[in-house]
Amino acid sequence: MPAYNAERHIRQAIQSILEQSYKHFELIIINDGSSDNTKAIIKSYGDNRIRFFENEKNSGIVFSRNRGLKLAKGEYIGMFDADDIAHREKFRMQVSFLEQNKDFGMVGSWIKFIDMDGKPLPGKWKLMASPEMIPSIMLFKNYFLQSAVLYRQACIRNFSFKEGFDILEDYLIWLEIIRDYKVWNLQKYLVDYRIHSGGITKKHSKEKLEKEERVFRMQLKELGISATETELESHLLIRNDQSISSIHTLKSIEKWLLKILASNEVLGVYDQKILTRTVFNRWLKVCSKAKHLHFKLLYPLFTSKIFSIFIKSFRPRFNN
Repeated sequence: MPAYNAERHIRQAIQSILEQSYKHFELIIINDGSSDNTKAIIKSYGDNRIRFFENEKNSGIVFSRNRGLKLAKGEYIGMFDADDIAHREKFRMQVSFLEQNKDFGMVGSWIKFIDMDGKPLPGKWKLMASPEMIPSIMLFKNYFLQSAVLYRQACIRNFSFKEGFDILEDYLIWLEIIRDYKVWNLQKYLVDYRIHSGGITKKHSKEKLEKEERVFRMQLKELGISATETELESHLLIRNDQSISSIHTLKSIEKWLLKILASNEVLGVYDQKILTRTVFNRWLKVCSKAKHLHFKLLYPLFTSKIFSIFIKSFRPRFNN
């Protein structure tokens, strides 16, 4: 648990870990140069499962996460933010899953959102994809939240969080993990994730977008694609909640998705049938963001080559 100026919520976060029904764990808390009352709150606990460390100065989330990885002794390792709340059965259910599924490197969970006062917010992180679908979905969006994830130690020890990606450090490490291990989100709400009031600043939003673009370019490069600015814009439109205002934009996105499918058919980075299903799902979501176009939408939706490729990929083949 990295902690920086977390005095408002860290007591609740610590308490939610100490009250887990699964008791056999250590809680490593790293104070990252806090200038508020964070240290005093941590030190007020007498629980011998807490191991307290301090960075010499504020060194950022990536440094603190990597330091925690080196200090951890457990067979399983979780990262937990100092303002989130773990449900009581989180560790028990996730450890049980990893014990029974040795080919999985990590497991997350569904998540509910809360505000700064701990009150429930609309919307939930309820992701239904099977483990087989997740690698191709990660080409288009992040499918996990850090506080929800529990790692197999033998898996996470092979990787480290990347400096320079302090906003999307988790996305990158998950992309590395899914190359070698199966991953999944348990179909249970096991974490309350706190949304900070006021949202993110314009500066932070711009920085996050720049990092996302770099992550997407890295993935696309594995498919042999050096995306143009127009293509990357289409990729971001697939991911975000922005409405689609024209048939022309739909056609550009369709062309981009078909290019991804064609490149993967040559290089085989993803299972082609699964990627086809993922691309089709993305296409449906994109079209749903253009529903205000009404009848004009029907033609590109059902005449799209994406639609025919999807139908063909699941058509049974018969031998004479």
